[in-house]
Amino acid sequence: MKKTFVALVKRMEAWDHSKLAQEQDGFAQHAAYMGRLEEEGIIAMAGLLQDSSDVLFVFLADSEEEVRARLADDPWQQDGHAGLVRLEEAQFRIGAPQGAASG
Repeated sequence: MKKTFVALVKRMEAWDHSKLAQEQDGFAQHAAYMGRLEEEGIIAMAGLLQDSSDVLFVFLADSEEEVRARLADDPWQQDGHAGLVRLEEAQFRIGAPQGAASG
């Protein structure tokens, strides 16, 4: 059974705040990569936090190292558009993502 991890990703120095996400350099590659992670079931949920513009991810993975490695392969992580600032295992009691171990 996969474990559930929650990650907070921030916009970093390469982010052009005058442009929408879809207008950022490398958007197509980033979107394709994230789409593959969703198809593989690694990303269970993701969404933009409205006040901060940070992104909250819920991952289903065997380990924290697996999540870190997969995020490190994201084109936006590699080119400085986005950066992982927090990652930890979570145990949801209500509404656990499909396939996740609950505590």
